[in-house]
Amino acid sequence: MTKSICIMGQGRSHTRIKEFKDSFDEVLLCNMDNNFISTLKKDPEVIDILKNKKCTLFCNTSKSGFTQLAFDTFNVERCVVNRVKPTKDWELWKLHKATQKKGIWYHDKDVPPFEKDLPYFFKWRGPAKGYVPETHVNYPHMKISNGFEINHCSENIEMYLFEPTRDRLETNMGLYYTALYSIVDLKKEHLLYCGIDFYDKIGDGEAWKFLNLDRLRMEGGHMKILLNDYLARYFPNVKFEFYTYADFTTNKPNVKINTGEGQ
Repeated sequence: MTKSICIMGQGRSHTRIKEFKDSFDEVLLCNMDNNFISTLKKDPEVIDILKNKKCTLFCNTSKSGFTQLAFDTFNVERCVVNRVKPTKDWELWKLHKATQKKGIWYHDKDVPPFEKDLPYFFKWRGPAKGYVPETHVNYPHMKISNGFEINHCSENIEMYLFEPTRDRLETNMGLYYTALYSIVDLKKEHLLYCGIDFYDKIGDGEAWKFLNLDRLRMEGGHMKILLNDYLARYFPNVKFEFYTYADFTTNKPNVKINTGEGQ
């Protein structure tokens, strides 16, 4: 089990962790703020599973999942942001941020077109102080209020970010960055996902509270593309296993989709 890790998102399939609870010792919890932890606590079996695992709180720059309730509820060993440590004075990030334009992201017959600020190289090295609220800054060294250190992903994940950025794909934290961190930094060979339902059902997951329909359908479509056409290709010896309620199939030998019924 030392080569396996569970990655839990906030979709309705998060309860399917019960189906593979003995297959891993470590778990990444993605952006799980106090509201979602309260949801988890309604199912004592899920809480019992999680509290006996080595837990990493994995967040985007909002750092919304680094809460005292998380530390009180789980066996937290690490806090990690989906960012790489910035260069001096965020110079690399600022240089590329200045080139950002607005445009249409990747779309096809299954992915709706959506216009917003386009991705840019080295986005993962920011944002810098003065550009975003103080709590969202990607500082080279960070701690939370209880003194726990916030870790970055290593520079070794960077090589896997250029191609999807060039291709105008949304490198989602819950699927893409968690995979890179687990494989590249933690050396895991079997990734077990639950709570990742590709935004296929309106209102399922916290993101629906903040983003619109086309935006989330685009991101869900991009997640499937990133899994099938990028992660499976970059890491042919890693097994990507999903316990999901999404309608999704794959022909990749190292991707397994366990689709639940009745949801």
